Amino acid sequence: MKIAKGLLLLMALLLIAASAAADTFQTYNLAWSGAPFGNSAWATGQITIDITNLPNPGGPAYDMYNDIESLTVTVMGAGLGDGTWTKADLSRLNDFGVYTYWDTGGGALNLNAELVGQPTKYGGPWGTPNSFSGDFNLFFTDGGPFGTYYFTLTTSGGYGDPMLLTEFAPVSLTSIPEAGTFVLVGIGILGLTGVLRRRLDL
Repeated sequence: MKIAKGLLLLMALLLIAASAAADTFQTYNLAWSGAPFGNSAWATGQITIDITNLPNPGGPAYDMYNDIESLTVTVMGAGLGDGTWTKADLSRLNDFGVYTYWDTGGGALNLNAELVGQPTKYGGPWGTPNSFSGDFNLFFTDGGPFGTYYFTLTTSGGYGDPMLLTEFAPVSLTSIPEAGTFVLVGIGILGLTGVLRRRLDL
């Protein structure tokens, strides 16, 4: 009877360990276009975000810098400000002292689907450049693209060609167990081994 209770306890421990919190990283393809503003600038990029603690709904102007695992943005076709920038180039030299903006416009976005065009609570579709439909923006140093309006990056540190966000599409989803998960699993395995050894000795 004691052995059965011990096994049940260890099984429960293993189940808890298996469901322990994990960090979930989602990678997205990004794109911006100058066409809505009548210029030929465009940009592409990729961002990997730890969406475990990313507020959703989130905002206004939540700084998602600590949630970004990696980031690259490449600008081309601009009159001034072509080049590639990474997370290391993000700057807090803006009016609000943040690296990034993340705002869902009051809505809970489906983070496993294209974000641009999803409905928001207070305005039009996410990605609409107004003060009600959320925001996603980046602020880079050294002449990089700079957030100048909702969903709008402007080349050359904010003095070049404006570009509107046109794509925020997921490419992969990865769950990485936290260290505590491995500890719990290890304890569970050790305990189960001990119970089985005692049972075999009886």
